[in-house]
Formats: sequence, structure tokens, C-alpha cells
Amino acid sequence: MQRNLGALLRGLAGNPSAPPEALVRLATADIDRTELARRRDLPVQAAVILADDEDARVRSELAAHPSLPAEVQIVLARDVDARVRGRLAEGAAYFTSVGLHAHHLPGPLSHEAYELLARDPQPKVRRALAFNRRLPDGIRARMLDDDDARTAAIAAAEWNPAPTARIGELLSRTTGAFSRELLLHRLDGPLPIEAARGMLADIDSSADPANSAGLLRQIAATADLDADLTGRFLTDPQLRAAVAANPTLDPGHVAALAHDPDNQVRAAVVARRGLDPVLRESVSVEYDDRSSGNTVAWLLTEDLSEPDQLAFARSRHQAFRKTLAMRTDLSDEAVGILAADESFAVRLFVCERQPNAPGRLLAHIAADWKGYSRWDMLAHKNFPADAATALARSDDPRDRVVAAAHPGLAIDTIEALLADGADYVRRRAATNPSIPAGRLITLLEADESAVVSGAAANRTLPVVTMHQVLDQARL
Repeated sequence: MQRNLGALLRGLAGNPSAPPEALVRLATADIDRTELARRRDLPVQAAVILADDEDARVRSELAAHPSLPAEVQIVLARDVDARVRGRLAEGAAYFTSVGLHAHHLPGPLSHEAYELLARDPQPKVRRALAFNRRLPDGIRARMLDDDDARTAAIAAAEWNPAPTARIGELLSRTTGAFSRELLLHRLDGPLPIEAARGMLADIDSSADPANSAGLLRQIAATADLDADLTGRFLTDPQLRAAVAANPTLDPGHVAALAHDPDNQVRAAVVARRGLDPVLRESVSVEYDDRSSGNTVAWLLTEDLSEPDQLAFARSRHQAFRKTLAMRTDLSDEAVGILAADESFAVRLFVCERQPNAPGRLLAHIAADWKGYSRWDMLAHKNFPADAATALARSDDPRDRVVAAAHPGLAIDTIEALLADGADYVRRRAATNPSIPAGRLITLLEADESAVVSGAAANRTLPVVTMHQVLDQARL
């Protein structure tokens, strides 16, 4: 065990069953502690230790923790490295894999931490803070007057609801296309005509108007259109799809654009909120069946009755069916319709988002899909054991590694994976919870670090054994 003590400790740092007292002891271990800092169940005492770690990577990972104690937040808010302070300030959504992938927002920081970060000397830290969706309104209001125009623009764009009384002023303060785009994304209502004309004049006089392509599309999509603006946008092939999505576009133009030769323009018309359902179903649009895009944002938050769900589940337009499959409030009938959809993208979204996704569909999609969410499908409660076994016996190591930890594997299949030619497959196989207790202990004595690290990370490892390892390391 001694010769692979480092591998043992690294494995323990990622063991989901490691008790708090073991994690505290590991916080002082002479190993790479970044994985330990990522743990969502990190005890306060361990977080306090890691906040003073000499490695900025460790402190940065800790700063992204969704629920740090206040005293640790203050330490990180004063960190010498702006990257650490920025990571804390951002409060970015984090990913969790529990058999059904999802993004979550971290908890709020303490008021003192917010105050420190709002006064940070580095604009990039204040910009990161302006993106924080938990930022208190009082501090966000002050940030609208930040000396850095981009910080002010981000603070307004991320405020929900957006401070509409300040948008015009902020648009006039900022000259960068990125900042203006952010503000236009959060307008509560159409962009006033004069403000649109002012920005268009800036773009027309710019030495490099190509940098404003995204801003132009955003203006076309949000401006309060009159005849002149409508004419300008419709004559530009690059802007027709954007103006087709504009809610102030004249109904006559909407009807005409429904038959536009450009597929993107027709798709924009179809996705308009409040469009006549008969017109929507009459429009033909081609979709990329392997794209995660082409979704309809407003449908994610729309209050849908069950008949509405079923109507969208049967829509001719993949964009609506795919978006609907992302919702987790669907009836079993709606999920059943979407699970049998002709589109791979729709069926994939069912597997990624639905807690009652059919097992056979999960197996079918996982056999063909190589994306990150494949790991979640294998962990889904409905994933069949026989399908996991088939993947574990595949010639492709990418199949074997995702299947290696499935609890439904037979012991002979696990043993074959423990002897696999790829070390990452062997490590993951050693984490399989179906390994008998005695066999797991022998894996801790293996010659290779990949197997040792995986066995130490196995959630069935006895706590008493964990403490024996830590004793041996004199932690």
C-alpha cells in the first residue's frame, strides 16, 4: 500500500462516501487537492485549510464551490490572485451529474463578500460579479454607475427584471458592440426608434463594421420598427432572420416571410411567440438533427396545460418538440410521444432531461451518442443492466469506460475491465460498487496507481479502511 500511497489519497479525495473528518485530514495531504476542493460536501474546516493553499488552482476551484462558509468567502474575496476573486465573484451555474444532468446556481455570498468584490480594483473581477445572478439589488444598482462601462452594462443586463429606465443611458455610455448586445438582450419591450438609429449611425461610421454583425442582428430583432427600419433590415440578407423574429414586425411582413426562400428566416417566423398556430404548422422548416440549438426560449418558461404539452409534442417543428423535451414538468403521455419522436435530437433531450425516460431509449441513444451526457444516461435509474454489459464488452474503450461503474455489471465483466488495456477504464472499473468487499481491499494493494486510485474512490470502501490509509500517511 505504501508504494501507491499518493494514488490512495487522491482516490479518497474523490470518494463520495468519505466522511467529513477524513476530508479534513486530506486537506493537508501532499497531493493535488483540486479534486478535493471541488467536492460539494466539503466540510467547513477543510474549506478553511484549502482557502490558504499555496496553489492558486486549488483556491480557484474552491472559489467555485456553491456553498462556502462566510469566513472562507472573505478570505477568497481578498485573494492575491484576481482569477480566484473573479471565480468567487461570478457565482457561475455548476453542473451536477445524478443520472439526469442539470445546472444549478450556487447559494448567495455574504454581504461583506459582495461589498469587497464590488470595490475590487480589477475591472475583470467586477465584471464577473456583475454576472452573478444572486447579487443583491442594492449593490447591483450601484454597479450601474461603475467607472467601467462594460461592468455597468453587464450589471443591467443580468438584472431581472432589467432596469428599463436606465437602459437608454447605459446604451449611450457604452460603445462596445458586446456590451450593447447584452443590454439589448434584456430590454423590457422594443428598442426605441431613436436609440436604434443612433446605434446604426455609429455602426455605419465605424472603420470596422464587421465587428458589429451581432449587434446589428440584435437591433433588427429588438427595434421598434417603422417603415424605414423595416425596409433597411429586410434588404440585408444577413438580417432577415433577425427582423423576422422582431415582435413589432408588421403582420403582413410576417406572413410574407413565412414563405421566404431562406430556411433560417422561416425558422425565425415559426418560433415567434403568439404566432397563429395554423400559420405555424403550414410553414416548412428543415432542422439539423444533431444540433443542440434551434430551441425556442419562451417555451421553456411558458405555463402549459397538458393539452398544450401534447400539441407541442406533436408539432411538425422539431424546434418545439426539442424544447419541450427539455422541460421536467411533462406528463407521462407527452414524454411517451417525445420518446418515440423521429428526430434523434428530440429523443436525446428526453434521455438527458426526463426522470422517467424509458430504459430502452436510454440504451439505444447511449449506444450511438458520444457526448458528455452519455455518462448521465448510464447513471440514470432506468438504464438497463444488460445494455451496460453490452457496452462494457465493446471494442471501443469510450464505451467500456462509461459502462465500467454501472452497478448492474456481473463480477466477471468487472474483472475483465480491471484488466483492460486502457488505464482510465481500469480506474473506473475499480470504482464499481458491485465489487465484493474482500476483492476491493486487495485492489488497494495493486501494482498500478490507476487501479489503486479507483479502488480508493469506490463508495463501498469501509470508513475504517479510509482512516487506516490516512493513519499510514500520518495525516
